[in-house]
Amino acid sequence: MNSIIKLTLCQGGCCPTVEVIDDRVLLKDDWGGKVSLTKEQLEILVDKYPEIKGQE
Repeated sequence: MNSIIKLTLCQGGCCPTVEVIDDRVLLKDDWGGKVSLTKEQLEILVDKYPEIKGQE
């Protein structure tokens, strides 16, 4: 059985979505663009975010 979580991240007129399906994370933008990540890749992104944010 698939475990599915879907989040809508509306802000400033845009509503990208994040879908977590088993061990995959799918990000979709408002214009049909898609990015697929593994949960491990998402963990790396979350872990590195403070470093990325600090470089702004």
